[in-house]
Amino acid sequence: MFGPLIIFFLRNSISSPPLSLYINTFAFMFNRILVLIFSLLVFFVSFSACKSDGNADTTAPLLISSNPADGAAAVDPKATISFNYNDKIVLSSSAPILLNGVAVTGAVNAQTLTISATLQSGTTYTLIIPANAVSDAAGNYAKEIKISFTTTGNPVDGVFEAEKATISGDAAIATTLAGYSGTGYVNTNTGNVTFTVQAATAGYYDLNFRYSTSGNKKVNDLYLDGVRLSSLTFDAVNAWTTLSAGKVKLSVGQHTIAIVKNWGYVQLDYMTAAYNAAGIGAFNIAASLVTPSPSTQAVNLYNFLKTNFGTNIISGTMANYSTNITEATWVYNNAGKWPALTGFDLIDHTNPNQSWIKYSAPFTLGQEWWNNNGIVAMTWHWRDPLTKSGSFYVPSASTSPDTGTTFDITKVSDPTSAEYKAMIVDIDVIAGYLKQFKDAGIPVIWRPLHEAAGGWFWWGAKGAEPCKALWKLMFDRLVNVHGLNNLIWVWTTDASADAVNWYPGDAYVDVLGMDIYPGANQHGSQYISFLKVKEMFGGKKLITLSECGSTPDPALMKEYGDTWSWFMPWNGDYTESDSHNGVTWWKKFFSYDYVITRDKMPSLK
Repeated sequence: MFGPLIIFFLRNSISSPPLSLYINTFAFMFNRILVLIFSLLVFFVSFSACKSDGNADTTAPLLISSNPADGAAAVDPKATISFNYNDKIVLSSSAPILLNGVAVTGAVNAQTLTISATLQSGTTYTLIIPANAVSDAAGNYAKEIKISFTTTGNPVDGVFEAEKATISGDAAIATTLAGYSGTGYVNTNTGNVTFTVQAATAGYYDLNFRYSTSGNKKVNDLYLDGVRLSSLTFDAVNAWTTLSAGKVKLSVGQHTIAIVKNWGYVQLDYMTAAYNAAGIGAFNIAASLVTPSPSTQAVNLYNFLKTNFGTNIISGTMANYSTNITEATWVYNNAGKWPALTGFDLIDHTNPNQSWIKYSAPFTLGQEWWNNNGIVAMTWHWRDPLTKSGSFYVPSASTSPDTGTTFDITKVSDPTSAEYKAMIVDIDVIAGYLKQFKDAGIPVIWRPLHEAAGGWFWWGAKGAEPCKALWKLMFDRLVNVHGLNNLIWVWTTDASADAVNWYPGDAYVDVLGMDIYPGANQHGSQYISFLKVKEMFGGKKLITLSECGSTPDPALMKEYGDTWSWFMPWNGDYTESDSHNGVTWWKKFFSYDYVITRDKMPSLK
């Protein structure tokens, strides 16, 4: 374009041309430049027109990148969530963006969508941008975007809101009950709530749940990484209340903690999990038995229990029906060894002069068992003291309401009442059978009034106070009136918040027992309940699995710290069926060198 001008100057470098020639030349070049500029303007205008034509632009915005990236496993909880597209975008208000199922807001700046959300430490998130949420100016909608990521940090760093957890079944987010934290709470209904946590430090974490039960007591199960740990009792409350669930043991990494439907729905507000640097702490077991001047054999047995507690686990079986060693024999015939402990039940011994009752069997079999270095345990399903042959279940817990008993334990405070006198008669009868063991130099692990807090037996139907009064009355009668110094007293507790209220007291109890039936094929550790009972009662008493269904794997007992003094599955299917224990599990139990069988027992005489 400038060539002619250059040539002109070269040709006329010696003599100057007329001024008009300069003017004409520059005018010519100026016109050419204007034509070029006009052509470029026409091109750009035409291009823009094509872009704005709906028929021409059918390409939806494409995602270029996201922060965090899909699958990211170490995201800073303070990070900003953003998405970058290849074109300017528009955000629709009619299609909610969901973060773990909860709607969140977004803001657009040119090609970037930024999500407004508060992230919690140690939590896994799934974020979904639906297909009709993001478009370009022409209305072309981007495809659905779905990413998952996990934030870093300890569970101690924050509160885990239930409404941000994973809910299943018909569990639903609600806002009706005032005073909740966050944006709502979860009514579990018949569904489950699963929290995902990220533990940066291996160890024990104190677990708490803020809940309400609409005034009714409820029970649900606690699961860790898909394995049932324990049942949790949610007391009858109307206001928001905190349940201390105990300690969970977490390895470094991601875990799921779930509240799984058992009996009754709860309103769940949030969960906290705080790392406990102190761990589980040590026991400080009482040095001596609560019975004054206990027998030599009782002391020997108690010292044996103390010495092995926390290191070895004593195996046991329960009589079937109540006065035989059928289950122990079955275990021996199928697993090759005798359990160290066998249990009997004085269930019918207060019903006199019945030809079908084997009154002498517990002592006869118990003496033989003791002579083979075994341990003898005794339970008492105490039938209605007034009828002697009636039920021990209250009507609501009986197979049919008309077969239950309405015996009134509150009469324990009235020595003139028929009920009080009937209880004294029965205690005295039982004392006679226990005295046989005393006279033979045989100590007895004695477990009466078991599972009282459940309320299904008459001795627990009226609450804690009359039950504790009856326990103390029985203790005084057996120890001080009948002189029985061969008993080791076992109180059966649970891990509920009010368990301590039922406790007769350190002066009346040698061992704390728990009756746990976790369900079929549930051989996981029960350390949640074990450690909670240890904490509630100050670690001053031995703790035993006094009854159970599926027995925890002893290897897991050692790993998690719930080394029960002994375990004793109930009779029938709980001992023999493969759905609970069965041959395979009994052989496995006995394969551990720290599980004590009768052949490993020393003489405690």
